[in-house]
Amino acid sequence: MKWGSDLITVILGIILIVTMYAAVSTRISGGTPRVFGLQWYEVMSGSMEPQIHTGSVIFDKPNVNVSNLKVGDVITFRAPDQEYGPDEMIITHRISKVEHQNGQLMFQTKGDANDSPDPSLVPANNVVAQYDNMTIPYLGYYLTFAKTKLGIGLLVILPGALLIISTMVSLFRDILNSEKRSKSDGSPEASTDRPH
Repeated sequence: MKWGSDLITVILGIILIVTMYAAVSTRISGGTPRVFGLQWYEVMSGSMEPQIHTGSVIFDKPNVNVSNLKVGDVITFRAPDQEYGPDEMIITHRISKVEHQNGQLMFQTKGDANDSPDPSLVPANNVVAQYDNMTIPYLGYYLTFAKTKLGIGLLVILPGALLIISTMVSLFRDILNSEKRSKSDGSPEASTDRPH
């Protein structure tokens, strides 16, 4: 029972830490969370199946040298012909062709699961990162939900409250066990019989 309680405490702690780290890192970086210098992105479409599954989190190297990119590399980029801002579309697809147009480096991209290339070429300055071949399946569903009001309540406030309650229960149980041990380890009571 104690093992199960400790496991629940560890799981709640991990959930709380991951959620808080994602929230704080997003605020500090101004958008994309980072871990060990890599940016993470939630993948919410199946365009890169089977290598990258829907609901995964991928890790990308930021500040990529675009002149070194080649056919076959997987890049994360801002969708062409869209205004920059908090609602801009970020896409991760594979480079299928490298072109130069009017002295500007451009990339033709395509999702592995898509039948045809993306309709617009990607200018080099739209590339934000390069996929680092690291993926955590299903974590994207969790992080996307964690950004909603309901998610914040269930994944930050609730685990925090349960963690506090679990700690208090463990502490109370340890106190009771300590009292029982001290009673059982006490010296035997002296006999009240007097010799005749």
